[in-house]
Amino acid sequence: MKITRTAVYWLFICCLPLLIITSNIRWGVSEIKLYEYGFDKYHISQKTGIDEVELRIAAQHLIDYFNLNADSVQVTVVKEGEEFELFNEREIVHLQDVRDLIQLDYWVQRGVLTFMVICGLVLLLWLKCSWRKLVKGLFWGSLATLGLVVVLALWAIFGFERLFLLFHLISFSNEFWILDPAKDYLIMLFPGGFFYDAALFGFGAVVLEALFVCGTAFGVLKATGIGREVK
Repeated sequence: MKITRTAVYWLFICCLPLLIITSNIRWGVSEIKLYEYGFDKYHISQKTGIDEVELRIAAQHLIDYFNLNADSVQVTVVKEGEEFELFNEREIVHLQDVRDLIQLDYWVQRGVLTFMVICGLVLLLWLKCSWRKLVKGLFWGSLATLGLVVVLALWAIFGFERLFLLFHLISFSNEFWILDPAKDYLIMLFPGGFFYDAALFGFGAVVLEALFVCGTAFGVLKATGIGREVK
C-alpha cells in the first residue's frame, strides 16, 4: 500500500508541470493579441503590403483552423486592391502538421487534467491520505515546473535558434517547415523573432502561475500549522 501511495503521489506531482505548460500553449495559440503584437513589432504590414485589418483576418482564420473551427487553412486576403490566396501548397501542408501538433497538445492537456483528478481522488478516497498531502503535492509540482521552465528559458535565451531547430526536427516528419522568407507568406507573417517573443511570454506566464500555486500551497500549509511538511 505504501508503494502504491508513493507512486500515485508522484504521478500527481508530475502532472502539474505538464498541465500548466500545455494550458499556456493552448492559450497562446488562441490569443489574437499575441498575433497582433507580432505583426506590430515586426512591421509585418509594411513588409508584406497587407494592411493590418487583413492581417487580423488571416490570424483569426488560423486560430479557427487550429481549433477545428475551419475546414481549410487557406484564406483570401486583399493586397493593393486585389484578392489572393495567402498560402501556397507547401505552407498548407506544414500548417496541417502544425494543427495536428496543436491538437495533440490539447489532448495531452485534457488527459493530464483528468489523470491528475483521478490521482487526487485515489489518494483521498482509496488510500485515505489527508487533503494536506495533495496541497503538498501541488507545492512540489509547482517547484518542478519552475525548475523545468527556468532551464528551458535559459536555453531559449542563449540558444533559441538551436532549440527552435531541434523542436522542428523532433516534431515534424517532413521538411515542409523549411520555408523561403522571400516568397512564403507564412514565414513573413511569423518571423523567428515572433516565436522567440512568444516563447518568452509563455515561459513568463508559466513561471507566474507556478509561483502562484507554490505560494498558495505553502501559505495553506503554514496557515494550518504544518509548514514543516513541505520540507
